[in-house]
Amino acid sequence: MEEEQKIGVYLCTCEGEIDRVIDIDSIAKDVSDLKGIITVQKDSYLCSENGVRKIREDVEKLGLEKILITACSPFLKEREFSNLGINSFLVERVNIREQCSRVHTDRPDSATKKAKNVLAVSLEKLKYAIPIHPLNVPVIRSVLVIGGGVAGINAAVDIAKTKNEVFLIEKNPFLGGKVAELNKYYPRMCPPSCGLEIMFSEIRNNPYIRVITSSIIDTVIGSQGNFEVLIKTHPRHIDENKCILCDRCIKVCPRNSIVYPRGFSYPAVPAIQRGLCNKDCRLCIDACPVNAIDLDEKEKVGNLKVGSFIVATGWEPYDPTHITELGYGRLKNVLTNLDLEKVFREQKIIYRDPKKVAFIQCVGSRDERYLSYCSDVCCMVSIKQALTLKEINPDNEIYIFYNDIRTPGEYEELYQRARRSGVIFIKGIPSELKEGETGKVSFSVFDTIAGERIDYAFDLAVLATGMKPSESNMELKEKIGIPLSKNNFVESHLQCYPQDTQREGIFSAGTCRAPMDVSRSIESAGTAAVKAIQFFNSTVEIIPDHPVVNKLKCDVCKRCIEECPFKAFSLDEKGFPEVDIPKCRRCGICLGSCPLTAISFGSLSIEQLSSMFDAIDKSYLGDDEPIVLGFLCKNDAYRAVDDVSLKGISYPQNFLGIMVPCAGTVNGVVVAQAISSGIDGVLVAGCPEDQCHYVKGSALAKVRLKDVSDKLKEMYLEPERVRFVSISRDEPEKFADTVNEYVKELKIMGRNPLRI
Repeated sequence: MEEEQKIGVYLCTCEGEIDRVIDIDSIAKDVSDLKGIITVQKDSYLCSENGVRKIREDVEKLGLEKILITACSPFLKEREFSNLGINSFLVERVNIREQCSRVHTDRPDSATKKAKNVLAVSLEKLKYAIPIHPLNVPVIRSVLVIGGGVAGINAAVDIAKTKNEVFLIEKNPFLGGKVAELNKYYPRMCPPSCGLEIMFSEIRNNPYIRVITSSIIDTVIGSQGNFEVLIKTHPRHIDENKCILCDRCIKVCPRNSIVYPRGFSYPAVPAIQRGLCNKDCRLCIDACPVNAIDLDEKEKVGNLKVGSFIVATGWEPYDPTHITELGYGRLKNVLTNLDLEKVFREQKIIYRDPKKVAFIQCVGSRDERYLSYCSDVCCMVSIKQALTLKEINPDNEIYIFYNDIRTPGEYEELYQRARRSGVIFIKGIPSELKEGETGKVSFSVFDTIAGERIDYAFDLAVLATGMKPSESNMELKEKIGIPLSKNNFVESHLQCYPQDTQREGIFSAGTCRAPMDVSRSIESAGTAAVKAIQFFNSTVEIIPDHPVVNKLKCDVCKRCIEECPFKAFSLDEKGFPEVDIPKCRRCGICLGSCPLTAISFGSLSIEQLSSMFDAIDKSYLGDDEPIVLGFLCKNDAYRAVDDVSLKGISYPQNFLGIMVPCAGTVNGVVVAQAISSGIDGVLVAGCPEDQCHYVKGSALAKVRLKDVSDKLKEMYLEPERVRFVSISRDEPEKFADTVNEYVKELKIMGRNPLRI
């Protein structure tokens, strides 16, 4: 330990819970002899007001530069130890209660030896610690909502009601999204005008909302609290302030290039589709009595400054023409459920009163060839439409062919109503639709309940197509750096923070993150609005602890760029990787990715990790006992290890754990160095892959450890000396079982031959 470092060590006995198992006095004596340690104090209740006051007094009187506290888990008493009069990054917590005294009560001597090694590891980490000072950055009190469907509209209105500025951007000329295309939506069978018109009125009368239609996001720079956005707006060609809605332009247009959703719309002004328009025609200009039309209007570019985002890009229907056997686009009497909504809305006579109708469920959904997931709403949509057909004519024969009927909660009543009205439910899906006699749609179905195959012929077949995410999601992935799921929905941590994206300050609402119905979309919009408003404090705190690339070591392999889940890396002007600080989530995956160990953080480096396991006494349990070094994911695995004692179980004293931000932080070079130093086994414990807080950290860790295993084999060492295990927060038993079995296996392998 360097002498210029003045370190104070504080040992908590936790009112006897720790020192009844661990010899605290022995630890105090050993650590007192180390260089740089200028005070060692023991206290029975260190997190008490008196205990904290004593530490603060020592910082002032003794000039302490760094502090080490041996006590309970670092996830406990965080508030009590948050203000010790010294930079928080110069304070190290050593967990000798949850991971020593509580789990090794029957072996006090070994528990003490383990505690000494845990303390030695932490002291070595503290040696490299540097002060990191949070930055308080002023926050812009405005929100950008991307998407003018029902979720985006409701989020914008909720924010505006708090008298905060909100920008609502929509790529189409009108607000409303898919809901505006519906005839009615369940469970109350309301027409879309019922809810949307109220929202449009709120928008018209609230000065805090600015609507920007026919627009897309081009670029985004900045971070939470301070985003700068470049917006491109396509011309409407009709001046909203001049137009008097006389409809003369619509009547004279020979190409139907002027769109205007009659009944209700926002803005209540037509728009000209230049792709369809013959600009040389100019009949609309001549017809307009107020000179509101400008066919030469150009695209506009503007800047917005906002504190946070809400992504509400909505959904698109799956195109069933890809499923050729169902005949969509080939058989005239085959529609989708969205087509049927249009039929109802426009009251087209051709399909107004079909005598016999089939609804076919899961078209494109729950099929690995198309959409692997359930689209959530399809069952309710078909039931709703079946009831509408029954209302038109109670004598209509309506069949619903299904895999499973899913009507959760209050929607079960909708299902029961359909049964009572005479709708027939058949458990079975047709494999092929054909044109039968007199234009009917015919097919055969194996009825799994009746246990027989039955031939059918219908006047109309309706395909319940699945919901897929908007193509806008892919664009936003690149432009604002938010990860998407494997199905291209906006990624979130569903269990904990469903409205949070993987980038701070950016939230999601509605069907952009998962299939859902109208009511749940509105509910999620309200939650996202609350999340966005949370950034409207006077400042936001940013921790400037970000990866730094050592350009003298870097060979520009671009692994860090490829593996960063948040697309935070790019090449600088000299061609070296450079982090975009606002996008960085400090997960450490880049540190784990670098084969030349050229990346480090202010709070974590390869050198720091290497020195930590070098400090371990490899024979603290005897020469024949294996030592297992564990790298524990902060969010799940470490907390599961803490909870082992709560279950009344234990694991061998052979295991020493080091907390890391993510399993993906662990570099293969570090693992190899640990084995080379004499560690008998290395266990990397991360989240389950589908629950990883940093998207793909666990998956990458598994790949890296496989590479290390292969190299060990080449060195004539057992590849099983390194392994990965996924441990959820609530799986302490799994961890204990894993360590017990691992220690047994290592004993059979024998001592690491590299241990000196």
